[in-house]
Amino acid sequence: MFNMLLDPLPGDYEGWLIRTDYRIGIQIALCLQDQELSENDRLFVALSLLYGNGIPPLETAVNGLSWFLRCGEDEGEKESGGKPVFWFDFDHARIMASFRQTFGLELHREKLHWFEFRAMLESLNEDSALSHAIQARGTDTTKMKGKQRSDFERMKRRLTPPVKYTEEEQAVMDDFWAQFE
Repeated sequence: MFNMLLDPLPGDYEGWLIRTDYRIGIQIALCLQDQELSENDRLFVALSLLYGNGIPPLETAVNGLSWFLRCGEDEGEKESGGKPVFWFDFDHARIMASFRQTFGLELHREKLHWFEFRAMLESLNEDSALSHAIQARGTDTTKMKGKQRSDFERMKRRLTPPVKYTEEEQAVMDDFWAQFE
């Protein structure tokens, strides 16, 4: 098991050079979420971003990608699933401001390993912009009433990216609304 306190931050996976800058990790995460790309294209782009001197055999490459995104942790160690609590593209300004507030870092000027970045991201102050947004997004409003509920729901909508529909879903909705015109 990898331990950031005891082990040097890795620059390779099983002897294959990897690009470890946090910006690469963010680009990989964004690529893997891009619904405009096919599943194969998402995987190819992610692997191309990660490996610096050519992509290893597919099984090794995919295992390395998964290991990199988990920051070297074993598969069962990090909880996954559920709704996303933040988005790199939508929350970029909150992330920058939160790193400045919590760590005094001008993130765009820093060279951080993806593993360091993720550890710091998970350790932001509770009163940072990103932490406030995450807390608001996760607040259950079903027990709230009246103006408090409507104000909180409006804030949650403002703090959450709009839903992106596939072309087919958008066509169905357009057909539905066309009936009322």
